[in-house]
Amino acid sequence: MNVTRLIMALSMALAVGTAAAAPQPTNTWDNLVGMKYAKARKEVIDAGWRADHRDASSEWERQLQGQFPELRSCEAASGQCTHFFVSYDGICLKVVTEGESVAAFKVRSVAQGCPKQQ
Repeated sequence: MNVTRLIMALSMALAVGTAAAAPQPTNTWDNLVGMKYAKARKEVIDAGWRADHRDASSEWERQLQGQFPELRSCEAASGQCTHFFVSYDGICLKVVTEGESVAAFKVRSVAQGCPKQQ
């Protein structure tokens, strides 16, 4: 692990410990774009965010929630899925992925924002 990554990891650990998932500036998560979703998901959870679980609309989306409780919806035609995380103080993080299979999901975009109430 290089020194920059170590400093960054220690900074994030300190921030999580003292701020309990304080909202991150939107551009903090730009480094996740293009990353495999499993790795990006781990980084978000390690930073203190938790899955914002609410039932997805279709049966096959609810089945995917067994592995990814933060998954909210997927569009079969485009291969895009939307996932939501929430901080302890109620700030939401929306992560959009794309890929032909769950194993191939990559992060397409990340933004602060809560899901629309249905």
